[in-house]
Amino acid sequence: MHLRTIKFEVGELFVTPTAATAIAENGTTLDALMQRHQSGDWGEISPAIHAVNERGISDQFNLQSGYALPDGRRVVIVTNRDRSATMVHLDAR
Repeated sequence: MHLRTIKFEVGELFVTPTAATAIAENGTTLDALMQRHQSGDWGEISPAIHAVNERGISDQFNLQSGYALPDGRRVVIVTNRDRSATMVHLDAR
């Protein structure tokens, strides 16, 4: 098991029912995705969002990650700028 270094707190966690179902149906866990997010493994995001995230850890920007699930659905995780809350939802694309 690989332990990841946590780079920021996520505050209160909100997970939509559709995201929770998709995560479970794909044999992964919310904990695994949150570890990736909090360690700065942003998943499959654009270079522009990646750059904003890297700067945003210290400059207090919103932080966004995107993770493809095996069935093709995509989970998006967004932590707000003051780190008081994080939303986990399915990408509508």
